[in-house]
Formats: sequence, C-alpha cells, structure tokens
Amino acid sequence: MTSSIAGPALSVGSRVGRYFGLVSMVPSLFLVLWAAALHASHAWRGQPDFQALKDWLETISVRNIAWIVLATLAVGLFLHPLQFAMTRLLEGYWGSSWPARAALRWRIGHHRRREARLVNRRQVLGRRWQAGLDKILARRGIDPADAADHRDELFRSRMGDRFSGLYAAKESLRAALRTFPAAYPARDRIMPTRLGNALRSGEDTAGRQYGIDAILTAPHLVLVAEESHVRYLRDSRQQFDTAVRLCVVSFLAFLMTVATLTTDGWWLFLALAPCALTSIAYRASVASATDYMVAVATVIDLNRFKLYESLHVALPRNTVEERWNNKKLMALLDQQRDSSVRYEHPAAGTPGTGDATPTPPGTP
Repeated sequence: MTSSIAGPALSVGSRVGRYFGLVSMVPSLFLVLWAAALHASHAWRGQPDFQALKDWLETISVRNIAWIVLATLAVGLFLHPLQFAMTRLLEGYWGSSWPARAALRWRIGHHRRREARLVNRRQVLGRRWQAGLDKILARRGIDPADAADHRDELFRSRMGDRFSGLYAAKESLRAALRTFPAAYPARDRIMPTRLGNALRSGEDTAGRQYGIDAILTAPHLVLVAEESHVRYLRDSRQQFDTAVRLCVVSFLAFLMTVATLTTDGWWLFLALAPCALTSIAYRASVASATDYMVAVATVIDLNRFKLYESLHVALPRNTVEERWNNKKLMALLDQQRDSSVRYEHPAAGTPGTGDATPTPPGTP
C-alpha cells in the first residue's frame, strides 16, 4: 500500500512546479537520506554500524523507497514557506534583542575592519613597490615616465626578481579591493554577513544610475518585462534559493549528526561532512546572490522604458531628465502623497497601447 503512494507523491511535486521540485525536493532528499543512513547504521543507539547500513542498502525495498519519497515531500512542503525566513536569517536580520544587537555590532565591525585592513595593506605594499621601482629605475638611468616601456626589461633584471613577489601581492590586493563595490554596500549600510552584504550592495546599485529603486520597482518590472528576461531572472533566483536551502538542510544534518554521535568518541568527526557542505553551500549562496542581483540590474536596464509606459509616465529625452523624473516617480511608488508626476496617456492605436515596441525619444 505504501508503494502505491509514491506515484501520487511524486506527481504532487510536479504539479507544484519546477521551482518546488529543484529548490525544495533536492535539498530535502539529502536531509532525508542522511537521516535514513544514521537510522540504518543504528547511530541513534550507539556507534554507527556500517555493516548494518550496507545490509540495509542491499535489501532496500520499494516500500522503503516510497517512505523516503513521502518523507522528502513532507520535508520539502514544510521548508518551502520558510524560504524567505531562512534567507533573511542568513542575510543577518537577527532581531532587536540584546544578544542580537551584540552579534550585529560584532559582525558589522568585523566586515568594516576587514575592508580597512585590506585597504591599508594595499597602500603599504604600493609604497614599498614604488620605492623598489624607483631604485631600479635610478640604477638603470631610466626616466620614470618611460617605466611602462621598459616593463619586461625591469622584471627580467636581478632586482626585478626580488620585487616580483611584492608586485604580485599588490595586484592580488587590488583585485580583491576591486570586488568590494560588488561585495559591500556603503559603510553605513553594511550587513553582518557576506550574503547580506552581497544582496544589499546589489539592491543599492541596481538601477541607481537611472534613479530607480530596485526594491520599489522589482514587482512592477516583472509584470512588464519580456518573458525571456523574466525566465532569466527566475533561473537566477532559483539557483540562489537552492543554495540557501541546501545550506540550511546541511546545517540541520550537522546538528542531527552531533546529537546522535556526541557520546561515540571519534565517530563525532562524521559531523564534519555536513559541516563542510554547509560552508560550501553558503559560499555558493553568496556567489548566487551576486549573480541574481546582476540579473535584476540587467532586467532594469532592458525594461525600464516599458515600466514608464505602463505607468503612463512621459519618456525621458536623456539620462539627466530620466533621473529627475524618477526621483518623483520613486517617491510616488513609495506611497508619498505629496509627490507629483506628469502623465502621458497614449492615444488609441499608438505603440503605447501594445501595437508595437516604442522607441525612446532620446539617448538612454
């Protein structure tokens, strides 16, 4: 009887949608299989017995598979509505209690100090490199203005060998600092986690050059954007949500392993496996968050004129006028009643009614 439920259970996941199948079912399956492995190896009662686990795998029945499918679906359905809360937790929204405020101060201070250390270190290496370069140029009688023309010659020299490692370190720090605008928001907007900083930085910069607030306009843009652009945005969001969900379920598997193997001596080191997966998934979520915010910025770039037309706002003639118009439009979308926006209603049969794609009356 249990095996007959597997088919309907799988069809439920397919009817919920592709998003649920990937974001919810795949991480949930990992958690269920990990719990099943702990149970089959008798880890709940003592030290894990891998022979018992092997015997269970060799004799696994359709009934067992059906129960695994049902458990995976149940866990997926339970965690699905908690996706937003899990993301907010990993971002660094920890509440307003005294312990939360203390943790926020500590983590935000950590990120600010890290940025300051890298900036200071780069300046020190830059000064040391410049001093060494000036010494080489003076010995060879080369004008500092012509240093770029003698770059290869300088690095092939004996003194150039001594400073090549210093130059590599300086350039490595420069590359790290170049990623800071994408990894960190303004100092007064820094979040306590890397994920929170990646998302907030994207929120603050997407559409900023046009005077567009990404948070205010995102729901509107999704409704007017081209279908291919929406699919691109959804795929990026799905990848991000999957990484977040995998991070959470890996951490749950880590807690489960610690709870069952705490008194089993060296067996407790098995908890390092889900712990490592948690770390990898978190790093993947940070990278996915950056890609997702790039997708948001791209959708804004390509569909902002459709947004203006849908709101019956006059199309700007240039970017200066666009930023001026958007200052008032963003205030209106933010429910500010004292904001005034000039409307431009298209006549019947004009491109604005959907007959054709309009062309902006100026350089964007």
